[in-house]
Amino acid sequence: MIKPNKYTNIDLSVINIGGVILKSLASCPVQKYSELEDAVVSSYGSSAKVVFLNALSFLYLLGKINYQPSADAIQLL
Repeated sequence: MIKPNKYTNIDLSVINIGGVILKSLASCPVQKYSELEDAVVSSYGSSAKVVFLNALSFLYLLGKINYQPSADAIQLL
């Protein structure tokens, strides 16, 4: 959910995890899905795995990333 309430953990929000993904992709514009997921999980713990896919979907809808199925990689646009 994008709209926060008093129970929302801001560190595990879709927007924050999306920012972590974009920051990681800024250093290396094409990364394997598993490497990108490991980078997010190492930063925020295993509870970030649940939000990771939602953040990827959010960034894809915004036109910031693209998925390459042949390489199983995420590309920064």
